[in-house]
Amino acid sequence: MKQTLFIIILSFVLINNSFSQGNPPIDNTLNFKVMPVSLLAYNPRHRVGLEYIAQNKWAYSFDFGYGNYALNRKGIDGLKWGEDYSYFELRPEIKYLFHRGKEYFMYAAMEFFHINVRDNFGSGRYQQENPYVGISYESASFSKRKTGAHLKGGVNFIALDRLHFDFYGGIGFAKRTISYTDVVNPVEGAEVWVEWIPKPDLFEGESIVTHLTLGLKIGYTLWVKKND
Repeated sequence: MKQTLFIIILSFVLINNSFSQGNPPIDNTLNFKVMPVSLLAYNPRHRVGLEYIAQNKWAYSFDFGYGNYALNRKGIDGLKWGEDYSYFELRPEIKYLFHRGKEYFMYAAMEFFHINVRDNFGSGRYQQENPYVGISYESASFSKRKTGAHLKGGVNFIALDRLHFDFYGGIGFAKRTISYTDVVNPVEGAEVWVEWIPKPDLFEGESIVTHLTLGLKIGYTLWVKKND
């Protein structure tokens, strides 16, 4: 809580100082960024990335995320995931820097992503895709894949010349594929229903879904090439 409050206060200080400045050029830089919030997500994982800023207006980044039970045990405990949980993601992105200050820049971005989640479940139930029949089982292998894109907007604050706080949000679409395989003792006729919280993982098949993204990256500049 104290860390979050510190980041919010620091952000307001930086943006107030920055808007009083002009619109100076941004040096070509290579930044390393991490996304700490991903450790607390419903699909916990470690996510890191590199960002290259070139020609003052364009930036290119690539994020990689990976999680499993051994790496994310504390985040997984209490969730439905088990010892066979694994998470993998790739996120290339292109940004246009449309407003720049001395200690920040604002950007619009297009992000593409591919996500793959796997686990082995104990006894449970799901709805089969074709035909639409509820299945109960003793154990099953679960797989979920999502591939899509986001339109994003964000602001990156820069402190102490090299420290970055990158806040962003966006919306897009994804193709989602959920499958259950190696089902042990499947029994048809199980009732599959949800109460208030959506549970798409219980429904096998392909679908196109709206996809939201919101987060904070913390980074550090590894390399700088000064503009003349």
